[in-house]
Amino acid sequence: MLTFFLFAPAVGALLVLFLSREQEQHARYVALFFSLLAFAASILVFVSFDPSVEGYQFVDQFDWIAPEVAGFKVQYMVGVDGLSAPLVLLLGMLSVVSVLISFNVDKRPEEYFAWLLLLETAVAGVFLSLDLVQFFLFWELELLPMFMLISIWGTGRARYSAMKFLIYTLAGS
Repeated sequence: MLTFFLFAPAVGALLVLFLSREQEQHARYVALFFSLLAFAASILVFVSFDPSVEGYQFVDQFDWIAPEVAGFKVQYMVGVDGLSAPLVLLLGMLSVVSVLISFNVDKRPEEYFAWLLLLETAVAGVFLSLDLVQFFLFWELELLPMFMLISIWGTGRARYSAMKFLIYTLAGS
């Protein structure tokens, strides 16, 4: 369930990128569909979460790199606890709102909605990661969509703001 919530927007981003120029107006609806799918999954996660159970719930896990290869274990491991369950619901809701508010974007809409959906995946990965390496990868993955969204579709001194965001965030991590 969490893996579906995590990667549904990324699948939507790929589909949006494969739309032809004649179909670029459909990017909005593809993005809305996949953000609604992720929102439905987030509602299911939130409603199914049992606060009386200790530890993480809905855990999905498999090894990426075996300890014999790297000397330490790197794994795909996602789960929710009492803190991340409401954040997952909030992310699902805000993603749908972000797509709906962005329906009037006319400048390269297929790229815009692909970056927006990729950003949703990255933020979800940060909220759900239970492995430190995976958390770091999703944290850094957030930088690229945010940089592109700010620099291309931002207002005012957009490129300056995007570069400032990138430098400060990289320096902080």
